Amino acid sequence: MKTIRMRVGWILLLVLTAKTGATVQGQQIAQQAWRPNEARADALWYGRNPSEKIGEHPQKIEKNPPCLAHCSPCPQVYGYVEGMFLERSNSSYDQPLLVQREFGTPVATLLRTSDLDFNYEPAARVVLGSRVYDGWAIEGVYFGLWDADSSAYVATDEALTLPDGLGAGGQGGGSNVWSSLNRTWVDYSSDLQSAELNLVYCCGGCAACGAGKGDYAAAGPSCSDSRCRTFEWLAGFRFLDLSEELRIYGEKDAGDPPAVESGVYDILTRNHLYGGQLGARFRCWGTRLGWEATGKLGIFGNDADQEQYVTDYPEFELRPRTGAEGCEVAFVGDLNLSLIYRLSDVWSLRGGYNLIWISGVALAPDQLDFSGTLPAGDRLHSNGSLFLHGVSCGVEARW
Repeated sequence: MKTIRMRVGWILLLVLTAKTGATVQGQQIAQQAWRPNEARADALWYGRNPSEKIGEHPQKIEKNPPCLAHCSPCPQVYGYVEGMFLERSNSSYDQPLLVQREFGTPVATLLRTSDLDFNYEPAARVVLGSRVYDGWAIEGVYFGLWDADSSAYVATDEALTLPDGLGAGGQGGGSNVWSSLNRTWVDYSSDLQSAELNLVYCCGGCAACGAGKGDYAAAGPSCSDSRCRTFEWLAGFRFLDLSEELRIYGEKDAGDPPAVESGVYDILTRNHLYGGQLGARFRCWGTRLGWEATGKLGIFGNDADQEQYVTDYPEFELRPRTGAEGCEVAFVGDLNLSLIYRLSDVWSLRGGYNLIWISGVALAPDQLDFSGTLPAGDRLHSNGSLFLHGVSCGVEARW
């Protein structure tokens, strides 16, 4: 009886051993089947080459570190607000505005359109973006420059006039003010607004700070100890509105006792630019410092128009209100280079330099027409250009 019990025990032991071995072998096979997929997921998450073998990893990668969402090179949501100080160039045709005459012949020019220089004026830029799928994001940008202004004042003992026919006697020789000016104010103002919506594709990677130069294969578990860079392509639609006004206000002392007679020459231009643009953005940052460069350019259709009028004393239209409109092709180029100082994983300070070039637009001084006969002022000159440059500073957030 005892022998039978021992034989049954050995049989049960052999059965349990075989079952346990099969279970372990099955788990090993399942792990081997899962492990390449798990490694591929890690590789894609950290920006590594998915074809690398598991044994080739330089170090064990911690999957889903706690702060990975903060140090991801391509954030889910991002944006910044910047204040800007920009100087606008005066690239209009160089024309005389005020001349001195002797016996009806111009002998000297006291003021030209090139004398109207702009100062640095405040502007603002707001950028908001949100990731929609993998590396793709939707990004909106607003830019505004309000009331860039240039002015000049001329007063001399000698009587001044406008050039050409208006200064030689006005429309049909009947000018009371413009043929003999004692004081003249010239004001040139400009307003620029821009809105754009872009589709952005982002790719990039991160590396531990101790990694070799240029090694952006895998991020470490701490986003405060990582160095990252991204490259983004963007394509989108942009709208720009450029409005300008040139106003010449003149006064003449006449009569005894002297009375003041005045007149106004006013020009308004409007440019509505619609079109597509392409661009790129490169960004590189470390524990605290980083930098970013963005460039955009596009071809636009310009729906432009101008209107103008001239009044004389006593408040009658020396030249009735007239104007012109047309559709032209315009070009816009935009460049920004910024330095970034990281306050935390989310917040950063940024400051940079900006260049904006716009061509194919109607500028107010280019519409000047001093002809003394009608019709006059009924043409549109829309091949002007302007250049803006200046500094910017603001705050940025990235999640």
